[in-house]
Amino acid sequence: MSPTEADGICAALANVHLDALRSGMSLGALDSIGRRALERSYREVVRGLDERTRIVVVAEEDSEVVGMAKLVFSGATNADHRAEVQRVAVATAARNRGIGSRLMAEIEVAARERGIALLWLTTHDGTEACAFYEALGYPKLGVMPNYSRRPDGTLWPGAFYFKELPA
Repeated sequence: MSPTEADGICAALANVHLDALRSGMSLGALDSIGRRALERSYREVVRGLDERTRIVVVAEEDSEVVGMAKLVFSGATNADHRAEVQRVAVATAARNRGIGSRLMAEIEVAARERGIALLWLTTHDGTEACAFYEALGYPKLGVMPNYSRRPDGTLWPGAFYFKELPA
């Protein structure tokens, strides 16, 4: 993609991330991070995109980015069959229309195309995200206390999920 396209997509991804923070999802950040820092972090992601290490799936409606999901492949030689799903988010105004499910389906297709047999992810326990992943067939492996911080900085337990993909 061109630098102008990259700037546009990074700004749009930062907007989706900020919306997620405001609705209580942290996606690896605190609400104090600020838009500029989020956009900068997405520039680093886009600049460093390498289909051998990670993939970003973006959902658009009417030429507007309304969702995202990231797939990060394991770097361990004995774990080249697994990948982590990260930063799954759908803009508040676009929720409950199946976009999140379609993002996850695309993540699974991309994973299978690359020989990935096992996906895993974490989310804050006791949130709507838990029901979302369970509805998509991701069993809860367990919960770790004080795993990460909510957007407001409060320590929260993390729920761990996985899914084995058919060959």
